[in-house]
Amino acid sequence: MSCGGVECPAWCVCVDERCVPSPVRLNAMRFRTRDGRWLHAPGGAWRLSADTTSAPGPFHTFYYSAPPTFEASVLTACGPGWEVSANIVRVDPRTEPHPKEHTKRYRWGGTNCDVWVSPYPLSVPGHQGAEEEYTVRVVRADGSSEEPTSGDDVLLVAAEGTYFRVRGPAEQWPGTVTADGAVAADDTVFQLVVNEVRPGGGWRPGKVVCMSCAPVTGLVRHHVTGEPVAGAHVVADGTGFEAVTDEHGRFTLAKGSATCVPAGTHTLTTTHGTHLEDKRHITVEPEVPLDVVIDLRRNCAPVTGLVRDFSSGEPLAGAVVVAEGSGFTAVTDAQGRFTLAKGTTTCVPQGIYVLTTSHDTHQEHRREISVAPETAVELETDLTCTPVSGVVRNATGTPAAGVKVFLMDAAGQKVRRPGGGPFIEATTRADGTWTLWCVPHGPAGLVWFFWTAGATKVSEFVPPLGVSGVELVTGCVEVRGTVTDAATGNPVAGATVTLTGTSVAATTTDIAGAYRFACAPLDSDNRVTVSASYTGYLDAEATVAAQSPVTVVDLQLVPDPPLQTEPIVLTLTWGSAPADLDSHLSGPDTNNGRFHLSYASMTPPPVDYVALDVDAKQAFGPENVTITPVVADFVPGQYRYWVHNFTGGTFENSLAVVTVTQGAAQLGQYTVAAAVGAQTEPIWHVLNVSIDAAGRATLAPQQKIRAGDANTRL
Repeated sequence: MSCGGVECPAWCVCVDERCVPSPVRLNAMRFRTRDGRWLHAPGGAWRLSADTTSAPGPFHTFYYSAPPTFEASVLTACGPGWEVSANIVRVDPRTEPHPKEHTKRYRWGGTNCDVWVSPYPLSVPGHQGAEEEYTVRVVRADGSSEEPTSGDDVLLVAAEGTYFRVRGPAEQWPGTVTADGAVAADDTVFQLVVNEVRPGGGWRPGKVVCMSCAPVTGLVRHHVTGEPVAGAHVVADGTGFEAVTDEHGRFTLAKGSATCVPAGTHTLTTTHGTHLEDKRHITVEPEVPLDVVIDLRRNCAPVTGLVRDFSSGEPLAGAVVVAEGSGFTAVTDAQGRFTLAKGTTTCVPQGIYVLTTSHDTHQEHRREISVAPETAVELETDLTCTPVSGVVRNATGTPAAGVKVFLMDAAGQKVRRPGGGPFIEATTRADGTWTLWCVPHGPAGLVWFFWTAGATKVSEFVPPLGVSGVELVTGCVEVRGTVTDAATGNPVAGATVTLTGTSVAATTTDIAGAYRFACAPLDSDNRVTVSASYTGYLDAEATVAAQSPVTVVDLQLVPDPPLQTEPIVLTLTWGSAPADLDSHLSGPDTNNGRFHLSYASMTPPPVDYVALDVDAKQAFGPENVTITPVVADFVPGQYRYWVHNFTGGTFENSLAVVTVTQGAAQLGQYTVAAAVGAQTEPIWHVLNVSIDAAGRATLAPQQKIRAGDANTRL
C-alpha cells in the first residue's frame, strides 16, 4: 500500500498519508504454564502438550470463535502458515468407545482421558453431543466473574466441568494435556495471552513499527547563558533534512513537507553566523521521537572602546570607527564611547582587522586588532588634532610676525570652533610661521581659505593628515613690462594697460611701449593679471605668479584680423594616463543665458552653433570642440574652455595640450604643465575666447588648475 510515497509494512495502514499501526483485531490466544511451557498442538493435528520454547509458533496458537467470548469458545488450531487449519481443540466426554480406533480406550473425565486436536471440522460433528465436545470455557483463576484479559491467570474448563492440566513426569505421556483435573491446582493454571493472528503474517508483534523514521526536534542555545540562538542552520548531513531555528531557538528537521528523519546514525551539523560550528552524531530509532539540545559557542566578541583627544585627554564625540572590510562601524557618543555594530549585530566575527578611527578635526588613526571567540575587546584610542601650518611674508619676502591668521569659509566668514566657540585662528611667530590646530576637514572636496589682514586669502583642501607650507603674502608688488606688436615686435605706444580684477586705475604705455604699476594687489593664488588693448589690435591678457620685489609682465598685441567665417576649433590631446580627459565649453546662448557643452550634452548639443565631435575615453584623443557661425555671423560673447580629469589622479605627466585653430591658422596652444595650481585638482581652466559677430577671436589664457567635478560650470 503506497502511503505518502512509501509502502506501509505489515500490521500498518495509511491514515492521512502516514503509515500507522492497524487496529488490533483479537482473534487468537496462547496459554502458558507456570513453569514456562506453552500449550502446543504438534503439527496442528496431534495430542495437545506443553512445550518449552522461547519463540512460540503457529502450533502454539489457537483461533477462537467470533465474536470473541471466553465463556464458550471453540479453539481452532493454527496451521503451519498461521491460517485457520479447521482442526479444533476437542474434548471427548463420551464414556463409550468412539468409532475411531485411536480413541477407544480414552474416556472423558476419567483416567487417561486426554484432550485431542481433532481433524474434524466443527461443521461435521463426530457423534451425538458433539457441540459440547468443542466448547471450552476460559475463566479467571482467582474465581472472579470478570472476563479474563491478556496476562491473567486462567483455567480451561471442559464441557463436563473438569479442568485441563499438564501431566507430570511420572504419568503416562508426561507433558501432554488431559482434562481430568478435578480441582484447580498449579498444573491447571495457565497464563492467558490474547492477540491478533494473520495468515501468512503470524502473531502480531508487541510493537508495530510502521515508519522506519522518527521526528527530530531540538533546541539551540548559548553554552553559558542558555539563551536561545535564533537563525541557526541545522543539517542532518547527507539526508536532505534541515531546519532553521525560530526566535525561541527551536527547530524541527524537515525535507520539504516530510518531518520523519530516516532511522540510523547521522551527523548533525549546526552553523550560525556569529557562533562556532557544532558537529555531533545522533541515532534515530524508528518511531521514537528525538529531541536534542545543542550548545553553541559564539565565534565572535564585542569590540568597544574610548576615543580621546591626545593633548587634552578629553573624550571625542562623533569619531567614526570602522573595522575595514567587515561592515562593522560605530560613532562615538558624547562620552567618546563606541561599540562596533553591523545592523543590529554587535558581535564581531573572530579574525584580524584593521581598525580606522577618524574625526572631522583630528588625524586618522589606524591599528590592527585581533578578535577571538567570546573574548571582549576594549580599546583606547588617542587622536591628534589636524594641523595646518604656514608662513606670512610681506611682498618683499620679509616674515611678518605677530599677525593673526584665520580660517575662512567660501562666503568669506571666519570659522568658529563647534558649538559657537572662538574663531579658529593663530598668531604668527617671530619667523612669520603659524599653526592652526584641530582644523575641520569638512565634506569631501571642501576647500577652506586662510587669511590675514592685508593679505589675499589662500585656498586649501584639508585632508586628515593636515596641510603644511601655506604661504600668505601681505601688501602688493611692483608690476612692469612692455607692450609690443606681435607681428613686427615694435613697441606699441599709447596702449591701455589694466590690472584685471582690481580697482587700480589703468595706465598707458610710453613711446617705448613700457608701463608700470607701483603697487599691484595679488589674487587668491598670489598672482597678478595684466591686460592691454589698442585700436587695431586684439586685446591681450596674461596672468603670472607674483615675484618680489618686481613682477615683469610683457604683452604682445595681435593685429585685429579681418572678418572670419571659418569655425574656431579647440582640440584636446593627451598621453596614456589619465585615460579620460573631457572637454567642456560654456558660452552665450541667444536668450541672455549661457550654455554648457560636454560629453553629457553632446547629442544633441545645447545650441546649434557648437559641437563636441567625440568623447575620447581611452586616452590620447583628440577631442574637438567647434564654434561655428550662425548663417554669416558668430554669436558674440565670451566662451570659456576647460578640461575635467574624469579618470581622477593627477594632470602631471598627462602631456595634455589644447590647440586653438581657425581655418589653417593656429591661434594659440596651451600645455597643462604650464598651468598654475596643484596638478592633483580635477579642473584645468585653459582659456577664455572672446568672439565678436565678425568671427574675430581674442584668446585670454587662464592656465589655472582648480577644484570642481564633472558638473562644474565656468
